Amino acid sequence: MDYKAIVFIELGGESVPAGRIQISEDGNHTRSIFGYGRGYLERADAVAIDPVQMPLTSEVIRTPEDFALFNGIRDAAPDAWGRSLIDKYVLRKLNRPANEAEFLLASQSGTRIGALRFGANPTRPGQALSFTLPDFSPSLGDLAQFQELVDQVGRDERPEEHLMDFVSPGSDLGGARPKGTVLVDGFPWLVKFGKEGDRVSMARTEAGCLDLCEMAGLPTCERDVTTIGGRDALLLKRFDRSQDDEGRVRRRHMVSSLTLLGAHELDRSASGYADIYDALRRYGAAPAGEEVYRRMVMNVLCGNTDDHYRNHAFLLGEDGRYEPSPVYDVTPSLQVSSSRAMFLHLGRAGAGREARLEAAVDGAESLGLQRAEAVTIANELSRMVAANWRSVMQARGCSAHDIEMIENSFSEAGRTVEPEPKDPGL
Repeated sequence: MDYKAIVFIELGGESVPAGRIQISEDGNHTRSIFGYGRGYLERADAVAIDPVQMPLTSEVIRTPEDFALFNGIRDAAPDAWGRSLIDKYVLRKLNRPANEAEFLLASQSGTRIGALRFGANPTRPGQALSFTLPDFSPSLGDLAQFQELVDQVGRDERPEEHLMDFVSPGSDLGGARPKGTVLVDGFPWLVKFGKEGDRVSMARTEAGCLDLCEMAGLPTCERDVTTIGGRDALLLKRFDRSQDDEGRVRRRHMVSSLTLLGAHELDRSASGYADIYDALRRYGAAPAGEEVYRRMVMNVLCGNTDDHYRNHAFLLGEDGRYEPSPVYDVTPSLQVSSSRAMFLHLGRAGAGREARLEAAVDGAESLGLQRAEAVTIANELSRMVAANWRSVMQARGCSAHDIEMIENSFSEAGRTVEPEPKDPGL
């Protein structure tokens, strides 16, 4: 079966029809084709939705082999959490599982990541399927009911009918953990809910890790921790949205490293931080080697091994170039062993994924840094994290149990690297 939709992108505060996508489902495989509209290509401000797989061209573009969607389109689709919500909605309403096209097109609430939206015709974004999810924008006062939906889905229960309005604001976002969009004073924030069975307060530990990243000189978004239904939740001000002088919320086009690298999301260990650096040299607005290096080092120091492709994002600037988004999804891994492997290689692909400070320094040259500079930065950040992580977590309200559980994640903090690599023969 073929599903067709117009792809819109917001430019200058206006949702502009960029082209048409056709998603073909045959029961076993999904594939897509896309064509930019002639009017869009003639615009002076036209930008490629995906600079790697969907460059600006008048030709019809097809997904590479084994890709259901173009990466630039996939970035606007939900991940495990959102897909589970849509699947439950479709099972309830249509008595069958949802397919790949429906995961992408079911919600038209406008809360999906980035600047893309979809519709049936070029007039305006809107319903693109035979059904659409309820359009609902929850506020802070609705979060207790939102948490009810989270808990029922977490227990694999059939959600109660009065909670189905929360499917749309909860299904538009990436990631595996439960989350949704909520309006705070008219501006969209991301809320990351606690789950039954969480061994630590994920909200407070993530907020603490973001505090440490901010202390490391990295951009972060405004954040807060609240309590919903007796469990902690993290509120994050969405950085893919802005507000103009008249108070209108504007969308910013955003892509993940999956898109800038043209990678497949199942290609674990196929890329490294140097590949992100190289992509930014090609598509970015300014040199970003030191920032990429600081992010890599902080992931090592915080024990964050969830550094996969979609946890590195880039925002499109007015000049048509990309810049790294604020840091997000930095969480300590809960494991007994101090030995851990990152998703990305610490340098170029093949350099190694062991989360060690020395490995990060060894990979710095591939990010355009001299070793002496890399050593100085790594040692400064290591000392900073070692001196502050406990007090930062305590300030965020982490319990003694939380701190004990995550302590091993910070095992690299406080270690230092020698200015010159040791001769293995000595």
